[in-house]
Amino acid sequence: MDAFKDCIDYLKDPELVARFQRSFGVMRYDSSDNGATIPSLDNGESKTSNGNTVRKLNEIDHVTNKFWYYLFLFGTYLGDEIGYAVIIPFLIWNIDSAVARKMVLVWAVVMYIGQSIKDIVQWPRPQCPPVIRLQTKWSIEYGMPSTHAMISIALPFSVFYYISNRYQIDNNIGILIVFLWCMLISLSRLYLGMHSVLDVIAGLLLAIVLLIPFVPLADVLDRYLMYSNWTPLILIVVTVSLILIYPTSDQWTPTKGDTTLILATCAGLLTGGWLNVKLGIQDDIRVINPINNSVSWPSINYLGVIVIRSCLGYGCIVLLFLIIKYFLCVIDKILIKSGMKIIDDVLKRHIPLLDITYKYFTFYLVSLNIFILIPLLQKLLFLPRESFYHEAK
Repeated sequence: MDAFKDCIDYLKDPELVARFQRSFGVMRYDSSDNGATIPSLDNGESKTSNGNTVRKLNEIDHVTNKFWYYLFLFGTYLGDEIGYAVIIPFLIWNIDSAVARKMVLVWAVVMYIGQSIKDIVQWPRPQCPPVIRLQTKWSIEYGMPSTHAMISIALPFSVFYYISNRYQIDNNIGILIVFLWCMLISLSRLYLGMHSVLDVIAGLLLAIVLLIPFVPLADVLDRYLMYSNWTPLILIVVTVSLILIYPTSDQWTPTKGDTTLILATCAGLLTGGWLNVKLGIQDDIRVINPINNSVSWPSINYLGVIVIRSCLGYGCIVLLFLIIKYFLCVIDKILIKSGMKIIDDVLKRHIPLLDITYKYFTFYLVSLNIFILIPLLQKLLFLPRESFYHEAK
């Protein structure tokens, strides 16, 4: 037992993360008395020779090797909202919408469990110093487990699994992509100083445990949801209930809002898929057999179509967000005039209930139209993907 505890303490040690950062050229810098810049493990600010502070160092000022910085920054973006916003619609519009639906189910379950555990365990992120925080976006959140690490394996593996069941692909290449994707995102959390080694390992192990039963279960669940008459009601009731019972900590963190975003996106996308089936836009006449569905590289002309189709879709997403934001601003003014308090005095933002409601409403509607309105517009502009209309299951 002592050996196990020693191992846990070692993996939690922030100095382990700091050594990893230094090995990739991340250093603290202070000014010495003679004006020379020297590395230091203390909290650093740029100072004059007489000790007067002139400028607090930015995150990028600690980086001596910009290649690793931008590579790992790209990696961490693959596992957050920016990555989801690019990858999920791209799969729907250009690859296979059925694969995307199932992946979203896996994503929502894995993220909900991971985020909940964070607010139950309440382990802080690695101590600074010795760690240098190169990203502040999630600093207020707790660290155990790393949900980036969980998603780093859950998303690429689930996509690989569902695609390999529907198409004839090279499994070796698929496994290599999953491994590289997972390593890039997981290591980025250490490089940026956002997680301890234990956080990352726990996230990977927890994701694997969840994937074993839920990846095949999501396949069955998706087929049920696409043909049940009660799908919209089921999705709204389940996701709203999960938000209401989400564990809240004594200290406010953005995890509940992020979890709401994920559950609303899942409900909106699956409702959109269901509507396509009910309206006869998508059917299941296509025979899904990997032997009959080989994957070939698209031509230059079709690559151009993919780019135009995707840009159109992403532009529509931005426009939808702006329209909904304007609508919510109008609601804010109405609530203020009616005498309702909508801003939290401490957090300086919408009160939690209103914030959660707005997030759910916004991402539900946008996600719904990723499946409904945007493919319709793509079809009207002669940019459809024909196989999209045969992916009811």
